Amino acid sequence: MSGRRSAEEKSIITVSAASAIALLPFAAMRWILGDYWIALLEGLGFVIVLGLLVSVVRYRETRISGVVISLLVIMGTVVNIYLKGVSEVYFLFPTTVAAYFIVKPHFALSISALALIVLLPVMMGELSLLNFAKFYLSIIGCMLFTYAFAVQRNAQRDQLVQFSTKDSLTGAGNRRLLDERLSETIRRFERIEAPMSLLLLDLDRFKEINDSAGHAVGDSLLVRVTEIVRGRIRSTDMLFRYGGDEFIVFADGSDLATAASLAEDIRALVEADLSISGWQLSVSLGVAEYCRGEDQAAWIARADRALFDSKRQGRNRVELSRAPLEVG
Repeated sequence: MSGRRSAEEKSIITVSAASAIALLPFAAMRWILGDYWIALLEGLGFVIVLGLLVSVVRYRETRISGVVISLLVIMGTVVNIYLKGVSEVYFLFPTTVAAYFIVKPHFALSISALALIVLLPVMMGELSLLNFAKFYLSIIGCMLFTYAFAVQRNAQRDQLVQFSTKDSLTGAGNRRLLDERLSETIRRFERIEAPMSLLLLDLDRFKEINDSAGHAVGDSLLVRVTEIVRGRIRSTDMLFRYGGDEFIVFADGSDLATAASLAEDIRALVEADLSISGWQLSVSLGVAEYCRGEDQAAWIARADRALFDSKRQGRNRVELSRAPLEVG
């Protein structure tokens, strides 16, 4: 599967690859030394981690893979400490830190704390009180500092994603996010055919309003149209600012008839709204259902031609692109 990998994918691939590389030689060494049960456990861990690595690389499944890998490496380390003694406890530091890179910080903190609780009997039984206190203070400090770093990193990452994928005026998705979403859904369509449609809408005579009333009023109208559209579409649909006064609604799971009904509702809602300084606004819409074999440029172009027909026939109307079901 092509496309740029997300930060979550990269983190899980790195941690799972490092775990697989570490587990295999250790399993072989344990087997040579006669620690057969531990060798079998580490060999099983290698197989599971390798399977999860393939799952992320091939299918881009990150949520379950991240949880399983974090549980596997931390609890596997705990089991190893119980079987081999406290000399293995130092492996707990890198495994707990790694968890913060592949699952949410709260979950990583929870499983790390659980590991420390489970280890209490063996640590109290084999360490002096001073060494016991040193170990728990050091690893708890490591966990808390890593947790604080992970929370701050995630907040900064979310803010960067917001800036890079959202239109600053309206809050709708931008062209970059549109390209990513359509590319993903077209690849998904190749595996599982399900209807999906685009609504391309354009504000009628917007330039005239902008020129006569000023850009502040024009911006307010763009924001208001965004609010109206968001209030009508479903949570599974997405709104993007395509450019200037043009917007695209991606209606996932909607065939042409369903998307046409949505478009007509949006048209009527905008026409009836007078909330911005008494300006009566209307929109024209072009609707196109995805056809197998199209790329996203061809799909948008069909919706654009339907929008052009709507403008040519008087504006404030919905026109449909009735393309054949198969392309090429």
